[in-house]
Amino acid sequence: MINNMIPSPKGQWGSGELKAFSPVIFTNDFTTQAQTFATQAKKAFGFDFTIDSENADIIIEAADFMAKGEYRLAIAEKVTLTAGDGYGAAYGLSALLQLASVFEGKFMLPQITVTDKPDCDYRGLLVDTARSFHPLFELKNYVDLCWIYKIKYLHIHFSDDESFTLPCKAFPLLSQQGSSYTPEEIAELDSYAAERNVQIVPEVDTPGHTTLIMKCYPEIFDKEGILGFHAEAIEGTKAIYREICEMFPHSDYIHIGGDEGRLGWWLGCEKCLEYGRSLGFNMEDEAPGISQPEWVMLRFLAHYIAENAKQVIEMGKTPIVWEGFHKTTNSMIPKEVKVMVWDSSFQLASSLIADGFDVINCSWLPTYVVTPLWVYSEKDCYNWDIRSFGTINDASPYHNGAMRMPESKNLIGGQLNSWGDFVEKTDYYATGALGRADGLKSVSERLPFIAENTWNTEKRKNYEDVKSAADHVRELFFKIIK
Repeated sequence: MINNMIPSPKGQWGSGELKAFSPVIFTNDFTTQAQTFATQAKKAFGFDFTIDSENADIIIEAADFMAKGEYRLAIAEKVTLTAGDGYGAAYGLSALLQLASVFEGKFMLPQITVTDKPDCDYRGLLVDTARSFHPLFELKNYVDLCWIYKIKYLHIHFSDDESFTLPCKAFPLLSQQGSSYTPEEIAELDSYAAERNVQIVPEVDTPGHTTLIMKCYPEIFDKEGILGFHAEAIEGTKAIYREICEMFPHSDYIHIGGDEGRLGWWLGCEKCLEYGRSLGFNMEDEAPGISQPEWVMLRFLAHYIAENAKQVIEMGKTPIVWEGFHKTTNSMIPKEVKVMVWDSSFQLASSLIADGFDVINCSWLPTYVVTPLWVYSEKDCYNWDIRSFGTINDASPYHNGAMRMPESKNLIGGQLNSWGDFVEKTDYYATGALGRADGLKSVSERLPFIAENTWNTEKRKNYEDVKSAADHVRELFFKIIK
């Protein structure tokens, strides 16, 4: 059991001899984390844990000298978990659950000491509810998956061409009954995640991927493959992002999209061009190596992203975007914006970092899961790290994994990205539920390796040992969500 922890801890010693402990916990500092552990342990092992100062074998306490996310787990005559904050307590309790076993009806743990903390703050998982709507209980399952693997951020792609799955007061036609969450469901999800020290990263992707938004409100957002570039459209998306900031009080990050828009339509729209002129853009300007029409579009996109990013910042949150703007416009984007690099057809991670942006590695190869058509192997996910970028796009410099970045403090983490484009658009599955279940299975097989490589930026175990630990923890996870 000693080697069955995912991610692998940085410090570990002790005999490993198994000892029985009573299922009694005491803490003055981390009651919520202890209650979550009790819930998970009950599902995994059948024990009824109590939180009581009397006869407690498991003691959880705070330590001001520890860093955020750091913990120390000492298992001897008693179990003592010391943590720097609630995240550290949650991570230590996840490790405790992974170490546990049952023998003759007793709760068993190995006598060891573990010290650990994450190398990367951003350790993420994306789930796509826009292409395949996930009932609330399925999203809670993903929260529990994040909890057990110490994934801090659950990025939910709430909107795309097909649907808008959030409630929206400003534009109520966007929310479709049966395929959008209610305000009560979103509040429940936000609280459920917060109790497990998992942050939701809500995404409404604009100005592209917005067919439904344009269909429902063409008088504001237009209807030609990308939201209009003018004051009404931008004020409209700002209103949406203000609501999202309020909807997710526990979230540090709000994702505003920013990729794959049909920018060319703006050049044929006099209203868009007039708005650009009102901003002081000279429509006749050119940039070295860039045609005049493209230069107009690139500046329009950068302004659009910047305006929505500033709105998120004003609300006390940090914006995230997909890598989709050009390096010649980097100076127009607030440096608070975090950039998810996935393909690099738009610009390299190196140019983003050189211009002061923090980068999250979401490179297609191997972090993309497109159920049921495209998954990379567990070995591919093991071989990846936050400095490695690859894609299937022949036009990208990252094609065939050719790009590897030097170490940088601006590489702040990585993410596994599970997309639902084809779950319900093919006849592969009899129902969407079967497709989503298959997607969860694929994610649960690959997330351990992404978790390993974002918690630890240097390899600590060989593939076989990580695979063995991953299989063990995955069994625990499916017990928890039964």
